[in-house]
Amino acid sequence: MKIHSLAALFSATVLAVSAQEGPFQTPALLIEEGGQFQQAYLMAATKSAIRYRETEVSTDTKDAKLRDFDSIFILEPKEYSAAMELFQARKYEEAKAKFIQVKERFKPITTLENNPSTLAAFYELECLRKLGDLDGLASGLQTFIKDPLSRETQLRQLELYILWDAVRTQSWDRLEILVRERENTRLPGDQRAQLGYCLGQALEGLQRPKEALFAYDVAMTADAAASEVVARKAALRVLAIHSADPAVQAAIKLWGTKDEKKNGAGYMDLLEAAGVAELFEMSLGAGTPLPLEFKDLLKYKLEANPEVKLEAKSEPEPEAKSETKPKDK
Repeated sequence: MKIHSLAALFSATVLAVSAQEGPFQTPALLIEEGGQFQQAYLMAATKSAIRYRETEVSTDTKDAKLRDFDSIFILEPKEYSAAMELFQARKYEEAKAKFIQVKERFKPITTLENNPSTLAAFYELECLRKLGDLDGLASGLQTFIKDPLSRETQLRQLELYILWDAVRTQSWDRLEILVRERENTRLPGDQRAQLGYCLGQALEGLQRPKEALFAYDVAMTADAAASEVVARKAALRVLAIHSADPAVQAAIKLWGTKDEKKNGAGYMDLLEAAGVAELFEMSLGAGTPLPLEFKDLLKYKLEANPEVKLEAKSEPEPEAKSETKPKDK
């Protein structure tokens, strides 16, 4: 039997929410063409219609078609604001739990553009990425419905999750191709940093560590270190690559001796590693201590290198010839 009335269309959704915590409602502005608007309390929505109350305490409900309005502006719920504050404070585990609550609570209006449920689900995925839970990210993407999102940066981030899944599965050849396809795309700093890190991972996996260093440098600098998770991971990979380099190991052995080669590649890479280690302690680590295996790198700074004194003796200067004429006998 076909459903013809809006009331029947919404009954299943509203009853399901009512059984748990009473009728769902959230404040919004229903904006008509020309700018006129009215306040409403949304109770449910489909892709073509909404159910709402005109006041918070009203017992009467109204149904309307979405085409009757130019747009619907949903006021940001306090629960969502609280979750975003945790996210911006880099408390990703706590933020993820809050976003899950928001996602579930606002499901009755999940079909509306940029609704709190879909936005919370998106930031739940972002929390998983920043926490390094790539298995959880892959699982979350299987049920995520992106249709209500309209913001360009969020839609592009969803595309970048393809790269992170290639990191998860260690599909290095595929990952390099995916990154190269996006290298010339205009991206905000945080997404450019992700591109650099993923390329670094691919190049390392393909046994091209020297090339990976340049990619990781992009990851550390593209977002002025604001993308702290990506920048921190990239810094640690730079330190690991340099530490494993035989030329750097040789430079460490020769540090401060007469055989030191200050123009050598190993010496310059050692200085770079020391700089990255120092930067990690100062800012990139964001409170995370520098791993013990990299602590010694802090010693190899240019100003810490003593003057190298040559041990070879110089030839004595010839004595100056006297210009005094010998006395006559």
